[in-house]
Amino acid sequence: MDETMDEDAAGPSRECANPWPHLARLFQFSEQVNDNFRFKCLLCLPNQNFITAYKNSSSNLRKHVKRRHETHLEEYCQLTSTACKRPSEGGTGFKAKQLKLLEAKQVSQKTVDRAILRFIVQGLQSFSLVETPSFQDLIVELQPSSAVMSRTTVRRKIDSATTSQERNEKAALACRQLRGSHTFDALAAVLTDIHAEYEISLKVVRTTTDNGSNFVKAFRVFGQQDENNNEVLVAEGTIEEEELGEDCDASDGEEEVEFMDVEAILEEDDGLQYQLLKHHLCACHLLNLVCTVDVDRANKTEAYKKLSRSAFSKCQALWNKASRSPQNAELIEEHCKLHLVQPNLTRWNSSFMAVERVVRIIRDQGEGSVRMVCAALNVPMYSPADIAFLGEYVTTMSPVAKSLNILQGEVNIQMGWLLPTITTLTIKLEKSRSSLRLCKPLVDALLEGLRKQFESMMSEPELIAAAILVPRFKTSGTSNDTVLQLGLSYIKEHLPEHDEGLRSPDTTSTSSDEDDFFSNVKQTHSHEISKQLDGYLAATAEGVKEYTGPISSCAQPLTKAQHSPASFSSV
Repeated sequence: MDETMDEDAAGPSRECANPWPHLARLFQFSEQVNDNFRFKCLLCLPNQNFITAYKNSSSNLRKHVKRRHETHLEEYCQLTSTACKRPSEGGTGFKAKQLKLLEAKQVSQKTVDRAILRFIVQGLQSFSLVETPSFQDLIVELQPSSAVMSRTTVRRKIDSATTSQERNEKAALACRQLRGSHTFDALAAVLTDIHAEYEISLKVVRTTTDNGSNFVKAFRVFGQQDENNNEVLVAEGTIEEEELGEDCDASDGEEEVEFMDVEAILEEDDGLQYQLLKHHLCACHLLNLVCTVDVDRANKTEAYKKLSRSAFSKCQALWNKASRSPQNAELIEEHCKLHLVQPNLTRWNSSFMAVERVVRIIRDQGEGSVRMVCAALNVPMYSPADIAFLGEYVTTMSPVAKSLNILQGEVNIQMGWLLPTITTLTIKLEKSRSSLRLCKPLVDALLEGLRKQFESMMSEPELIAAAILVPRFKTSGTSNDTVLQLGLSYIKEHLPEHDEGLRSPDTTSTSSDEDDFFSNVKQTHSHEISKQLDGYLAATAEGVKEYTGPISSCAQPLTKAQHSPASFSSV
């Protein structure tokens, strides 16, 4: 705060040394009053203007320069910067501390605004926070040259950022609260509204959801069906002919009136109220089902069932003890050097990581460490058979866990990764079977589950084409030539046609009706298109990252060439 008064009004002692001598060109030290310092502004002369600054901050001096002498603000910053770089030459300990405070990095107003917006959005803070004096003081103390935006500006900037984010194809377009029962038709209505709002109804290729019965029914009723399953709709106004009886006269002008229940017709669900695109079940959800439900087939083998129940029950007892008492968790960490991982019933991979942690402790710290913990917590001991089973279980399920991590990745993952991932997982499981002694029934159950959950997808031309158009895989995603041909044919069918200049030079017809009627009868450079496709398939993955020919335009809705996670091993 500026204080304008006559110099004669100054009262208390002036014996204290100037705390900021580097500002002597701009301010003359006057006196110290308790924890405050008073300075006379030399830029205001001949007016006698005194400014009070708290002993730990010279921000009031800077505010005065910025407000009254803006042309000298750069000089003030240079003096302060020079003083921060120069070591203290004598003086009090307070001066050294003050110089250290002034070493804070100066940032632009734009950077401060972004930081404030991040704090409000990520912390779910109220917009009015920026108008509270304490928050404004915080920003000014940290960055004296910065201003705090108003609540209106905050709202405008967040709205603008939201609009910009909606244009990003990887962003979430909508988050809607669905009130009432989450029935199949309610879900279909919301999806249809979102597609219409963002004008993507004709751009969506597939819709992936979880495998809940309400979602499945929504797409079964309102979604795009295969051609063989489409129902034949009878056009309105069609009258079926009936044979005339002997007593009926065809020339009679009278028509029989048929009464119909209008309410029943209106309530009848014909699947046309909402229009959804093709449905794709969540691959991660399907893989979770394989690991939690389909693996139960392994329990048909009595020896496997006995071993698995024994080993997993002892693991569960140990997990329960660790989760119910901090002292138990500390005891386990003390003997095992690691915390136990608590499984989450809704996600299988958390159960795998929990078992993997137990196996790792046994491998690194020895069986004795786990035995000591089991004895201390009064839980059943692991037998050698239990330990051997858990080791084989982790070995068997490790590629499944890696596959799940790949498919549920949020970046560098497209539809083209699905089939190669499942194919590679199947091959790895088949190869591991011969080296197993206790978990062969588990491998058989996994293979049967993969076949049941993903068999229909493995022959879908669209998914095969998506895999071929990922440079990492191309045609190596499968060794089945029939499957590859399905994908290659799909790609060729969807390549853009090039018919410019192909019409015969003696063509004389100029009828627009003829041009429109025969527009689908086009000649294409089939040889050139095949040559481009062969060039793509023959090139290395690195050589096609920037490929921009017709193939990439076909691939755009399905996949994009991206770097692959290091954990994936291609076929």
